[in-house]
Amino acid sequence: MDISDEMTRQAKQAVADFPNAHVFRNNGKDLSAVSGPWRRRLGIGEPLEIDFAFSFMVFQHIPSREIIENYVREVHRLLRPGALFKFQVQGCCNVAHEPQNSWVGVSFTEQEARRMAQECGFEMRHQYGAGDQYYWLWFFKK
Repeated sequence: MDISDEMTRQAKQAVADFPNAHVFRNNGKDLSAVSGPWRRRLGIGEPLEIDFAFSFMVFQHIPSREIIENYVREVHRLLRPGALFKFQVQGCCNVAHEPQNSWVGVSFTEQEARRMAQECGFEMRHQYGAGDQYYWLWFFKK
């Protein structure tokens, strides 16, 4: 899933030989792209329950904590209980943050990551790289 036409085009080419792989262009605000009419065409019933979600080099570019937290809540909505969301955020606190700059997103400390996990219904079981650009978080749905 991506908001870029070019990235979704490339991804579709990359998974063309995998019939169970699906690529979606999303709106950049939520995960509504995976809860639309395509599910009925594929015979996927309600509710959609995902075992694992992964995000890399996406949230580190989002300059809004609220948007990142909304995505985390959206992933929580789609995961089955006990499932894992492994993702990476900006952890480097010494980066100049400009609200309109989508290259360097908002950074998270370990305390802020734990708060986000709790508020979004997750348990943060592991983290790696606090203070670095690649701050990895393992959130499990309660």
